[in-house]
Amino acid sequence: MSTLLKEIQMKYSSMSEKDKRIANFLISHPEEATKCNIKELAKKTKTSTSTITRFSKKVSCKNFVELKVKLAQELQYESHDDIHVFLRNHYKNMFDNIQNLNRNEQINKVTQLIVEAKNIYVYGLGSSGLAAQEFNYRLSRMGLSSQSITDSHLMLIRSALCTEKDLILAFSRSGQTKDLITSIEKAKKKGVKVVSFTAYGETPLTKASDVTLWTMHPVKNGYFSTGIDLSTFYLIDLISLKLLADPARKSTYEETISVISSESHIKKG
Repeated sequence: MSTLLKEIQMKYSSMSEKDKRIANFLISHPEEATKCNIKELAKKTKTSTSTITRFSKKVSCKNFVELKVKLAQELQYESHDDIHVFLRNHYKNMFDNIQNLNRNEQINKVTQLIVEAKNIYVYGLGSSGLAAQEFNYRLSRMGLSSQSITDSHLMLIRSALCTEKDLILAFSRSGQTKDLITSIEKAKKKGVKVVSFTAYGETPLTKASDVTLWTMHPVKNGYFSTGIDLSTFYLIDLISLKLLADPARKSTYEETISVISSESHIKKG
């Protein structure tokens, strides 16, 4: 992804709704954006010329003209004709950004909290629930006491019952999902440690978290969101490998995988 579009994505979660409309248009229709004057772009994004000017300055451009020039220059190096090259470059940039955003100290701290927790509750609503379930499967197979919760009412119940010895791993791309935040805040009042996995930027979720691991906003290409959860699963893989460095957990993981594999063969037979 180009430098300008990358900066827009990095700042996306902290943008206002109007700025997000501009960002979405630039990411989804970059070539069309280079052909618009400021009034045309304001009309297409249902904003104003002054909002676009302020937006340009927020992404390191002096004005809208410079933003268009930067975008046009960068598009010369990003031909989507070769979809393999486009996706490869996009994923490489995404993983590079994840490595830059998340220090080893953060990863090690999360690993330590997981190991020390009496019970681990993995929260995630909507599409984030898939990541929560996957991480729960892995933790459970390592012999850790883990449970994924993907229902908002069950989250409230669990948050009301958990103790300071427990740990919550919360997945939310926006970091602003109301039901999730309500449950997290209730748990925090009981002294529960919280680790959040969320896209870069200060949100209600990050404010309520003891440790935050940063994921990336997916790139909207006009049809679907590219790499929608790969950055999240990259972090899950990273922490899983850290945990499996312990011989006992690795042995337990291999044992549970073997049991599941044997059961599958029996059913097929």
